[in-house]
Amino acid sequence: MIIVQIILWVFFIYLALNVLYLLLFATAGLFRKPPAYNDLPEKKKIAVLIPAYKEDGVIVETAKAAASHSYPADYFDVFIIADQLKNDTLEAFAALPVRVIQVSFAQSTKAKSIKYTLQQIPDQDYDILMILDADNIMGKGCLEKINSAFQKGLHMVQLHRTAKNKNTSTAILDAASEEINNHIFRQGHRALGISSALIGSGMAFDFAQFKRLMLETDIENNPGEDREIYLEMLRQGYVCEYIDDALVYDEKVQSGQVLEKQRTRWLSAQLQYAVRFWIKEPLKTFSSNIHYFDYALQTLLLPRVMLLGVTLFIAVISILIYLMFRLSLSPDMVGWIIIFAGCIFSLGISLYKRISLAEFGKAMIGLPAIFISFVKALSRSR
Repeated sequence: MIIVQIILWVFFIYLALNVLYLLLFATAGLFRKPPAYNDLPEKKKIAVLIPAYKEDGVIVETAKAAASHSYPADYFDVFIIADQLKNDTLEAFAALPVRVIQVSFAQSTKAKSIKYTLQQIPDQDYDILMILDADNIMGKGCLEKINSAFQKGLHMVQLHRTAKNKNTSTAILDAASEEINNHIFRQGHRALGISSALIGSGMAFDFAQFKRLMLETDIENNPGEDREIYLEMLRQGYVCEYIDDALVYDEKVQSGQVLEKQRTRWLSAQLQYAVRFWIKEPLKTFSSNIHYFDYALQTLLLPRVMLLGVTLFIAVISILIYLMFRLSLSPDMVGWIIIFAGCIFSLGISLYKRISLAEFGKAMIGLPAIFISFVKALSRSR
């Protein structure tokens, strides 16, 4: 019984620390007054890279939207990195003002595509590198805001990636998860002066610096190439800015099966980096700056859906035991209820005005299935 009690207390403390972390940054995000990134007469030249691996269904429309973006045409170019696209798709690019870089690898990765493309572009041609996914559409003024941020001396920027579609309960939950992460790990972090987390697209870097890091770092087979660049820049003392009013629209996952595969990859990467930070390189984790250390802490956090499901389950069980056996209120039961309430509060204020009540209700219907898919994803993560 003593061993069981110790395990329960360790689990309680772990979940409580998870909720406290979310509460801290979710609350801070409410009070951030973002700096204004307005149009400036001086323009930096921007290369917009869009890797497309077998994305024939969406890449042409993405290319059209990117090429027609409201930024002076002489100051930006769109590069489509075509990996195994169909001939019809390649022919459609001929009518668009975009540059097509064809690549072919025995085992394709985003890092390989970007690295190969950067080797074809001279450093002096561009000041800023912008990376989009094949289904991303930039909202009005994105490149102008990026230009303004870099004119102010920034080296790394994450834009506000948001949902392009909310047509299924899974898509709404995916969109909600994105907005929670935007508020806590980007808006809330910047409110306290800590580096914003990157997402993987809708992000911009100093061109020469990013290229140098890509060529120097052995990450060709790493699906999280942005993590490695991000960590290296954090180690060098750079901080990632988050621009909340610069929107990049992203296609959300529409089925639980696809979501499960996606989350399996993400959880695998999270576990891999957790081992690296806390087991393989603990001295580097503790000796680096606060931004690096905070990113290491994030690898120890339970996914929000699982945190919500676990705290709800234990809180309900505690209440049922109390009602069935007419016990007096115990500190344990009160503690679990407080943790669950804290979790609900932190997620709720993160979603405030981000999704409608109707969308929220529709999403809740699919929440149990999503929780199960997360458990499956965790069990399959290597």
